[in-house]
Amino acid sequence: MVQSTNIQTEETVDPLEPIAGISLEQYAELSAKMSNCGGDLEVCAQIAAANGVDRATWEAAMNGWNARMYDPSTASAVVMAYYPLHQAAMKQFAPPPPEIAYEQYVTMYATVMKKGEQTMFDTYNVTPQQWSQISGEWVGKLTSDKALADKFTKDALAEMDRIAAG
Repeated sequence: MVQSTNIQTEETVDPLEPIAGISLEQYAELSAKMSNCGGDLEVCAQIAAANGVDRATWEAAMNGWNARMYDPSTASAVVMAYYPLHQAAMKQFAPPPPEIAYEQYVTMYATVMKKGEQTMFDTYNVTPQQWSQISGEWVGKLTSDKALADKFTKDALAEMDRIAAG
């Protein structure tokens, strides 16, 4: 006689399932529209409301999506799906990023690597959202031009050495 074992498994939730009715795509769009609110949750709530999302729903979605992005069991899937959605939404809804010359990008990048993002934000008066846009533009250029990418690697390492030396 064969015995069967009833093994209970944890129910897994799709990490890309909407939170409070807000899809990852809608979350990326709202986040892009909020890119210049400076983290002011009141302004964010007003932007959400102007886009048909009440404060409680927005806060639940924001907290939920952020939790999934930082939870090791879901972060990879969520961040990989979110990044291209957010980049596209930033291009469509956010103000254009400041134009940054190659030399300044090298210095900003090296500052991030040696002194951290907050120091770079403060030094160059850019927001995290602007840095995301600036980096996105330059990464696109660097990945499509091997010679420029090689030059960037050399220049960024030299700038990091210069920063480290004081």
